[in-house]
Amino acid sequence: MQRLGRKLQRIGLFFISTLLLSSGIFADDHGASRFDENKLSEIKAQFDGYYLDGRIPNYAFGLYSKSGGSVYSAINGLTAMNSGNEVDLNTIYWLASMTKPVVSAAIMKLIEEGKLDLDDKLSEYFPEFSDMLVAPEGNYDNTLEEARRPITLRHLITHTSGLTYQPNVTGVGDVAKQYEEFQIMNCYTSGDDTTLSEHMEMLSQLPLIAHPGEAWNYSVGIDALGAVIEKVTGKKLDVYLAETFFIPLGMNDSFFYVPMDKRMDASRIFTSLDAASMPEDNPSAKINWKIIESETWKGAFEATEAPACSSGGGGLWASVNDFGRFLQMIANDGLFAGQQILASETVALMLENQTATLLPETFRRAFGEDASSFMEFTAGFGRKIVNDEVDYYFWGGAANTFFWMDKAKDHIGVFATQLIPSVYNVSDNIEEIVDQAGL
Repeated sequence: MQRLGRKLQRIGLFFISTLLLSSGIFADDHGASRFDENKLSEIKAQFDGYYLDGRIPNYAFGLYSKSGGSVYSAINGLTAMNSGNEVDLNTIYWLASMTKPVVSAAIMKLIEEGKLDLDDKLSEYFPEFSDMLVAPEGNYDNTLEEARRPITLRHLITHTSGLTYQPNVTGVGDVAKQYEEFQIMNCYTSGDDTTLSEHMEMLSQLPLIAHPGEAWNYSVGIDALGAVIEKVTGKKLDVYLAETFFIPLGMNDSFFYVPMDKRMDASRIFTSLDAASMPEDNPSAKINWKIIESETWKGAFEATEAPACSSGGGGLWASVNDFGRFLQMIANDGLFAGQQILASETVALMLENQTATLLPETFRRAFGEDASSFMEFTAGFGRKIVNDEVDYYFWGGAANTFFWMDKAKDHIGVFATQLIPSVYNVSDNIEEIVDQAGL
């Protein structure tokens, strides 16, 4: 991977769209975030084109201000193949890796309460991680080495722990193949009842692919943090997140498993792959999805069983509006509807660059030349730097979901469709158009 677009496709940072309302200049109810309709119409044309050409199955986009609600909305399509409900900002989507900032914020809440510290060793909570080995580059042809330092929570939250993913995500080398073989941190394997603690036990027995703190590798680190949350709080991850964020923020359509009475409000996950051959070609696809055939799309999936555990790295289902509420809280320094959900100091720490000690080539290896020129990573977010200033914070998900948060200009974009594999990467371009449309 040499270019930003290619790498971001692998991680799932894709798409954003908006559809205009009826007047020429728009503002929210508080008069914030005014935009020029003519400029924003470029985005409407681009994404309606994708939808009408049949390249995406549906989409929902919300543009928000930290000071009050949705500024714009864009919707098109149905939740199921040639049927289902019309999508809207309350349609429930699988957000995949957009789960990571929420779980990271939960870690920061526990730090705020004095129950954790970013520099805590993982072995304080899971002693089996006390003596880790490293297979450089994940290759078993290389000599195994003793880890030079212990894994900390800071390493986990910034993807610098030396952990990796399965090969079909971004996994590296022979170690990644073992992640797939043992279904490490896969809470959705059909018929499995493995808990997060049991996944941690398996994970500890595999070597790292890099020494902690020395390289950036996208990984199951946030899943490991989910296990830490369960250990410290004595609550299941989904329960803790509901109590800490979903309920106080009014995120009423956010779940790790969509309940039956909400199924009609959830989008199917579509694919352009041959659904019949997918399980054979990709063993990790043997999860509890029901495959649905259609003339329009070669396959689509819906969840059929509750997961055995809550995946902190990719298990969240939520609506665009719900995720917009979470980001509004972060953008407003932890304050939402008069409630201080996170202390302002906690949010400030969360948004600090946590990877300043890494050499530039670390990000070049992971993201390519273009992205490495502006890429930093905080405690839960990627952030883009332009002229030594933060442009925006961002991340995305594997089924083509994406968000950005621009605190300085007070606009937040959340986009969702449900398409595997990831195909497009125009998110930076769309954010720039919104930027240029601001008045």
